[in-house]
Amino acid sequence: MTEAIKELRINDNIYKAKGTYLFGKTAEKYAKNELNEETGKEQKGDGVTSIFMGLMQQDPDALVKFWHCGTSHYKKEAPSLEDIAEAIEDIADESDLHPYFVGALRLLNEGGYYKGKLQTLWFMMHRSYSKLKGEEKEKQKDSIEMFKELYEEITGNPPYESKA
Repeated sequence: MTEAIKELRINDNIYKAKGTYLFGKTAEKYAKNELNEETGKEQKGDGVTSIFMGLMQQDPDALVKFWHCGTSHYKKEAPSLEDIAEAIEDIADESDLHPYFVGALRLLNEGGYYKGKLQTLWFMMHRSYSKLKGEEKEKQKDSIEMFKELYEEITGNPPYESKA
């Protein structure tokens, strides 16, 4: 089984990441603007999904954002974004960030508070190609399969499987 680290040592304190309501509130600042294909207008995206997608790309900046949000339940005792970034940089210099990506992805996708939200994301990705035709449908299906394989490659677990 792939090692999953869900704790981070910062200044002699150990912080445990949690996917809580406060995670989502903090993640709002990391939401990206997305183009709504139906209206043609930009709309504010979702921070939790944005962080999840960055973690799927094994982006260290997304890992810093994850820990910033994941430690927000500590409230006033939560580490600063700068302290988290420094801790992640130190880990990257000394070892491998992979177990931290595994822990972050599993916490969001397989655990408590955001599990349903991300199951819906997987479901929507799986179903989105059913409305397409021809080459676009095949491209979308290939992208979804690649995304699922990537999740399994990183975490060692299959993602949520849609019944669709």
